Amino acid sequence: MTVNHTIAIVGTVKELNDTRWVTHEEYQRELFERHPEIQVQWDAEVLARAFSLAVLKYRCDHGLSQTALGRELGMPQSQIARIELGEHTPSFATLLRVCDALGLELALSIRPRGDERPAVPPDGRGVAEGSDQAVVTIRPARARRARTA
Repeated sequence: MTVNHTIAIVGTVKELNDTRWVTHEEYQRELFERHPEIQVQWDAEVLARAFSLAVLKYRCDHGLSQTALGRELGMPQSQIARIELGEHTPSFATLLRVCDALGLELALSIRPRGDERPAVPPDGRGVAEGSDQAVVTIRPARARRARTA
């Protein structure tokens, strides 16, 4: 599954002759400049968005319904739907439970506002979501090495 939000249209029906095409990044930058409160909310929801996309990607990649994935995780379908909606940051316990069961690795980097954001590896195997202050990467976990006694 590939999620691509690269183009947005800016304008209203009244301004149809003045409508212009912009990238998602340009639209988002302009929106945040006009409404700083939206950026605050966007930054606060970075973990929820990344987790939502990772769970949805896993489910689609494995051909599972929300009900089937819920059975695999011991959760009701409604909880899977709520996670995939991405409107609520999951608890730490939920993150641990889902990542362990699905074999996912989650990395969260938080830094002071204005620091350069590190590049997220675009390997296509996981999900990366970022804000002005945080980057979340979720991908299949590396193979575990067998411990020797």
